[in-house]
Amino acid sequence: MFEGMPLPISPLHVYALPLWICVFGLGATALLKVQFDREWALTMWTAYQVKRVWQRLADESARTGGTLTSHAIGILSWALLGSLWGVNTSTMPAAETAANGALWGALLGMASLITRQIGGWIGAWVTLEQEAIERGFELDRHMRNWLLWALIALVAWELAQFNGFESRGEMWSHACSVWWIWLGLKWIRQFQSVLSKRLHIGWGIAYICTLEIGPSFLLFEYIG
Repeated sequence: MFEGMPLPISPLHVYALPLWICVFGLGATALLKVQFDREWALTMWTAYQVKRVWQRLADESARTGGTLTSHAIGILSWALLGSLWGVNTSTMPAAETAANGALWGALLGMASLITRQIGGWIGAWVTLEQEAIERGFELDRHMRNWLLWALIALVAWELAQFNGFESRGEMWSHACSVWWIWLGLKWIRQFQSVLSKRLHIGWGIAYICTLEIGPSFLLFEYIG
């Protein structure tokens, strides 16, 4: 029946890796919730009570394990985005396209994290606002947890009503929309942090434009 033609590929086979990333993300979330109460609380406060994050006491800081778990969740969110991008840009979807995309996404996430850390250290040296920079790092880390959860919900919803590989472009478009909405909310939180710490508004705008808005638009132009 399929002589001379490629065999049809199951969507479950192609999207197996994104689904596994979702499973690992849920496992990391459960670990964060059970083992690292302080990091979990800070993540929740970032969404609806951000002033509580800024005003917390020194003994309310996250443990190293919780911080590393949140960083891992952030890398998983980049890997999930990359896997969806890989499937969307491939003319013949396969498991390998999702794997390649996930690898590039994870590498990009790690590079983004390292670049932000180095840029933050330079910013702290120039502005002498070490505490404010550290709060910015924390805010970014907590918001990346929310990004993964939003993407997991999106993948589950999209695959539940999957209409064939022709709809993979629509799935990627929805993923990009989630990413942009998340970015907008994160930028608002960063700007609120600048106002809360009474930083020089020029330094705050320079930080957000240099390490947030500029790279995001360049990345979107590349992958769009």
